Amino acid sequence: MTFWLDFLGKFHPVVLHLPIGALVFTGVLVLLALQDKAPFERAIRVGLIFSFFGALLSSMLGYLLYQSGGYEADAVLPHLILGWASTAGIGGLWYLFGRVAFRNRFVPLFVLVFLAIGFTGHYGGMLTHGEGYLTLTEPEEQAVMVKRDSIQLYSQVVAKIFDKKCVSCHNFSKRKGGLALHLPEAILEGGERGLPYDLSIIAESRILAYAQLPLEDDLHMPPQGRPQLSPTELNLLTHWIATGAKFDTTLAYQSMPEPVQEAVNVFFPQRLPTADPLSAKAIKALQEKGFRVSSYIADSPFVQVKFEGEQLDRSAVNSLLDVAEQLVELDLAQTNIPSLFWEKVDAFVHLQKLRLDHTNTEDIHLEKLAVLPLQSLNLAHTLVSAQGISTLAKHPNLERIYAWNTTVDANEENTLQEKTAIKLVFGVFEGFASPQQLKPPLMTTEKTLFETEQRVAFYDQVKGQIIRYTLDGSEPDSTSTLFDREIIIDKSLTLKARIFKEGWLPSDVFEEDFFKVNKTITDYTMETQPSNRYSGVHKLFDFEEGTTNFADGKWLGFSGNDLVFSTQLAPGESIKNVTVSCMESIGGWIIYPKRVRVMGLNQQGAYEEVGRYNYRPKNIPTENTKKSFTVPVALQNHTALKVIVENVQKLPDWHPAAGEDSWLFVDEILFW
Repeated sequence: MTFWLDFLGKFHPVVLHLPIGALVFTGVLVLLALQDKAPFERAIRVGLIFSFFGALLSSMLGYLLYQSGGYEADAVLPHLILGWASTAGIGGLWYLFGRVAFRNRFVPLFVLVFLAIGFTGHYGGMLTHGEGYLTLTEPEEQAVMVKRDSIQLYSQVVAKIFDKKCVSCHNFSKRKGGLALHLPEAILEGGERGLPYDLSIIAESRILAYAQLPLEDDLHMPPQGRPQLSPTELNLLTHWIATGAKFDTTLAYQSMPEPVQEAVNVFFPQRLPTADPLSAKAIKALQEKGFRVSSYIADSPFVQVKFEGEQLDRSAVNSLLDVAEQLVELDLAQTNIPSLFWEKVDAFVHLQKLRLDHTNTEDIHLEKLAVLPLQSLNLAHTLVSAQGISTLAKHPNLERIYAWNTTVDANEENTLQEKTAIKLVFGVFEGFASPQQLKPPLMTTEKTLFETEQRVAFYDQVKGQIIRYTLDGSEPDSTSTLFDREIIIDKSLTLKARIFKEGWLPSDVFEEDFFKVNKTITDYTMETQPSNRYSGVHKLFDFEEGTTNFADGKWLGFSGNDLVFSTQLAPGESIKNVTVSCMESIGGWIIYPKRVRVMGLNQQGAYEEVGRYNYRPKNIPTENTKKSFTVPVALQNHTALKVIVENVQKLPDWHPAAGEDSWLFVDEILFW
């Protein structure tokens, strides 16, 4: 039942628009009725009835949505109270219509109810979109010149990414997955699955991994339909985590890897001089000559131009010269550059980035570039020499020159670099070509509990990758069984698998436990009861496994007390193990049990212990996890079993809320 209530709650955002629209339409009728009420009386009454029942349904669904979790009570309370008050107000209007003076009593009350609806929507918008929704926005600040000698990566870059792509679902009011990203303090609190980043294994940071899942995956973030994280933004977040995920540390711009520097530049646009916008005629002329033209910065006259034609002739250069004042980035790679370009190159007075790789550029041409405000120059695969590059050594703006596969030899590279502050790139950096590790396989099969047999498959792997697996608990290697189409499992076991590919490091081991259940529980007695919010005892025996989200509707929750239940055994029934599936979430105050005990009812009518599992955690947990606790049992003519899953009772000393009642969460109890 809880699952269906949670599911129905999700329809609140759909239904709430119906009463609002009906009330707005009714308001129009009320205004028209100020002149003559009679023609509109029936329509107004129908509008009020529809608005009331629509508001009542919306309020009920909203309450169910709140109960499903993910929202702070203090943030929801104003929206909740105003919603029910608005519903009562609409009901009052329905009752009072025709019973009180229309113009002097009914209309003012209608206005008050309408205002209540407006404030309800305001607080609802804040829950969905964060603080400041439905408030007047300040004009955007104009881009200013930034001296990029040092960067506060979090405040100047990362926080802006979070605000743009994440905070609408992860803010003070709405904490999807228990996580908020609007402030450093909120980030450090983590969510239901712990911190959003992993400093030890950066690639496994959820904020990065979830963004790279398939768009249709339930865990993909941001959700489908929302603005997605770009490769540039992922690059920046990766670097922030790699440098310790600090919130107040200043990093030297030059210490950042080149891709990170280029990504950071996006957040610090340069203020360019004013220039006349390009005419449609000039743009068309460029396009006809084989140039691709795109805007450099939105709402500015400056452009980026790339030559994609077959031959860069003199007429094409003349078209380029017509936009010389507006040109900021120019890409002439893979072309034969005519002499006219070099004769007129000083006309490109705002040119910052120039690609001349795979062209006929020579040393004599580089002297002409000294007058341009270049910041980046690509000379790869040209005939330039160390002497030619040295003519740019004192360039005041150049930050980087790419010069691999030129005539500069290895001995000259270090000598050149010593003479200039410009970063000279002559090839790949150390470790660039080291083998990369593959990602573990992903299982398409959802169920790991079965009664007869279970067929297991993995998602299609990339061409050239193979999956090898074991079923005996050993670590898979290059000699293990090759996965073909599916694996048929007919007994309880542990499946382990890895992906292999020539030239790559094998993936980490994928591991999953499968249980063949010998006893289906239909008759049982609960001696302790779960919390009303996480109730539904059938969840313990429905073979529907919960996720690491405790609010997914598949978990049974006990606050401060144990789970105790008993069930009868049929004569001759063979049970060797009892497995209890639990979860742990530090942010949700959920701790693994300290002990699982199994008691058997003997022939004398007394319960005696037939199995026990004592759990002692090795480390302080940092993320949400699931764990199965298996207890071997020794039955000897016992007629009933009692399972006791012992809650730790109070949160331990290392927990931020030490001393408070801890939660015990269980989703399945298996007999096999």
